[in-house]
Amino acid sequence: MAIVGLLLFIALVVLGQAVGGPPGRSTPPPLPPGELELRVFDVGQGDAILLRFGERALLVDAGPDPQTARQVLLPRLARLGVDRLDALALTHADADHIGGAADILKALPVSAIWMAAKDHAHPLLSVIEAAAHRAGTVLERPVDGQILDWHPAVSLQALFASPDVARGDNNQSMVLRVRVGEADILLTGDIERAAERDLVARASGLEADVLKVAHHGAGTSSSHEFLAAVQPQVAIISAGLGNAFNHPRDDVLQRLRAMGAHVFRTDLAGDVVVRTDGQRITVALERV
Repeated sequence: MAIVGLLLFIALVVLGQAVGGPPGRSTPPPLPPGELELRVFDVGQGDAILLRFGERALLVDAGPDPQTARQVLLPRLARLGVDRLDALALTHADADHIGGAADILKALPVSAIWMAAKDHAHPLLSVIEAAAHRAGTVLERPVDGQILDWHPAVSLQALFASPDVARGDNNQSMVLRVRVGEADILLTGDIERAAERDLVARASGLEADVLKVAHHGAGTSSSHEFLAAVQPQVAIISAGLGNAFNHPRDDVLQRLRAMGAHVFRTDLAGDVVVRTDGQRITVALERV
């Protein structure tokens, strides 16, 4: 159930410039007990999302390429004190979501990979699977509606669009529903209208306080029907500044705002960091 009367606090944090410190040297405060952190990294035109609760860490997608993994993701994970991952979820087999996965596996211990790639071949998948095998990482393929074992205080469910409705790689993205207390978060990969229609038709309780907007704000996603079912109060778009696809599209931004959502974009704001204790939600914008 979505939070009624959401308490939303928005802060701009320029890391490295607080308290007069040199750029890149400051460290964020530790995660308070009982709080879930969702961090949508600014990785350009791609996705990489970190979930933290207590000592547990889950990375959802791994950015667009090895260079971004090495120069952006791994240094930021280190700054946060994340030296291992309990799981790496790869929503689908597009390079802008899995391009850095092999480098993450080489650099950090990862207990499990949750991979939603189904019938689509991508040359990076064999590289990732080989890196996982060398690292002793368990490879799992969740099924529709499966509750994923990550943290006992957090409900984490994998949703999929049905294969008879979803066509193409984007529409077979794994959708993750995250719940802590009364707060709900929906992570949508790159699903498009076909998968959105399927989810609305068969998934109960799509309402979410926080929505990671599908497919970088592409016009093929975020249909009115889907947004009306989700009713997000916070909408986060991961996109590259000045990208060639013109993401996010103006019509998507208009639909989100018409729903009353507060919209945050990594191309304009940097990392978008959401924290919730299950009763209230705060949003911070960080630039490194």
